[in-house]
Amino acid sequence: MSATVSPTLVGQVVSELTRLPEEDLSLVVEFVEFLKQRRATPTQRLSPAEMRAEARRRAILLRDVPREEIVVRFQELTEEIRQEAITRGTAIEGDWRGD
Repeated sequence: MSATVSPTLVGQVVSELTRLPEEDLSLVVEFVEFLKQRRATPTQRLSPAEMRAEARRRAILLRDVPREEIVVRFQELTEEIRQEAITRGTAIEGDWRGD
C-alpha cells in the first residue's frame, strides 16, 4: 500500500466492504486482482480473443446475480463515470442518443 493513502480512506473502504453481501466479495477480490495486474503491466493490451475470454470469465462470476441488480449496478457505474467526466471537464453536454 502506498504511504500516501490516508487511514480515513482505508477505514471508509473497510466499512463499505463490511456492508456488502458475501456473494459480492468475490467480485471485489477479482477487481482488486485486475487492478494489480493492470498496474504490473500497464502497457499490455488484450487481444480480441483474450477480451472475449475475460468477458466470459466475468459473466460466470455474475451468473447468480439477478438481472435487476446488474442493471442497477450498471446505472450507478455510468453515473459515477458521468460525474467524474463533469469534474474533469470532459463531459459532453446533452443526452446520449447512441452510436
